[in-house]
Amino acid sequence: MTKRFIVSTKEKKEIIDLTHKVNVLLAEQEKKFGVCNLFITHTTAALTTGEIGEGTDDDLLEVVEKMIPDINFRHAHDPSHAWTHMAASIIGPSIVLSFEEKKLILGTWQSVLLVELDGPRERTIYLTIT
Repeated sequence: MTKRFIVSTKEKKEIIDLTHKVNVLLAEQEKKFGVCNLFITHTTAALTTGEIGEGTDDDLLEVVEKMIPDINFRHAHDPSHAWTHMAASIIGPSIVLSFEEKKLILGTWQSVLLVELDGPRERTIYLTIT
């Protein structure tokens, strides 16, 4: 089963917690246990897990920006945002998570995070369950 959903981001750079949305989608499907894959169809946004709140999301955005060196980007379309393509590739476009009783298995402080690097935009995410 694959479901598509859209998230509208509001900021140039931001972290959005997708945990509740994913759990709602899991609750609507038949399987109680399994694995879900989340895939974002964009090159300037990414998916990961992590902590959110108390500044942790802002820290993640700062680390992501600083891990890309200031080079002479050859990105012909718009060199000013070339770093966002690099950061999104490093973080990754997908994550795989287990679920039980139709709910994600996550650690106490873990959340499913969309990392927006070049917003605001509408971001399309696919959830596939196996």
